[in-house]
Amino acid sequence: MNNCMKQRGFSLLTSLLLLLALTVIGLTMMRAGVLSEKQSANIQEKSVTFHSAQSSNNATIESYRYDSDILASALDAKNGLATCLNEKGVVSKDCSKATAVDRAGGNLLAKTLTTYRTCLKAQKCTGNSAGLFSDNSIGCNVFEHKGEGWLDKDGDGVLDADETTTEIDQWSLLISACQTAS
Repeated sequence: MNNCMKQRGFSLLTSLLLLLALTVIGLTMMRAGVLSEKQSANIQEKSVTFHSAQSSNNATIESYRYDSDILASALDAKNGLATCLNEKGVVSKDCSKATAVDRAGGNLLAKTLTTYRTCLKAQKCTGNSAGLFSDNSIGCNVFEHKGEGWLDKDGDGVLDADETTTEIDQWSLLISACQTAS
């Protein structure tokens, strides 16, 4: 009978150790799942802000076709022209109010800083043969666009450590008359 009692105690200890091991494995699996979810959310936020910055750059470049005021302002701005993109995809020079789209649990902001760099003469302008080897004013106006997409999670208008932002540099050419120095 003494031998039976020892075995019952050993079975209890074995069961408790097995239960402890299963608990540790379960907690490890839960932690891995939470970490994986956070990584997925970060990748999604980075993708959203990347596409926001790219959309802002593309909308600004496209605006040159229909808004001569934005083009003229970009040509004249010494330190670059800031434009913002609203929820309808319309480019505006007024960035004082947050133009945002409520997405992914926050405000998605899109802004582009356009800087006019130079005008290449026609013979240096890829795809343009107008006035080749002449002194006319047609050429490629070169612009640099620095787009920024930002997911403002708390909507306070201040970039916090836990918020995602992406910047994209993009260049564009516009075939038109080169600006002359006055």
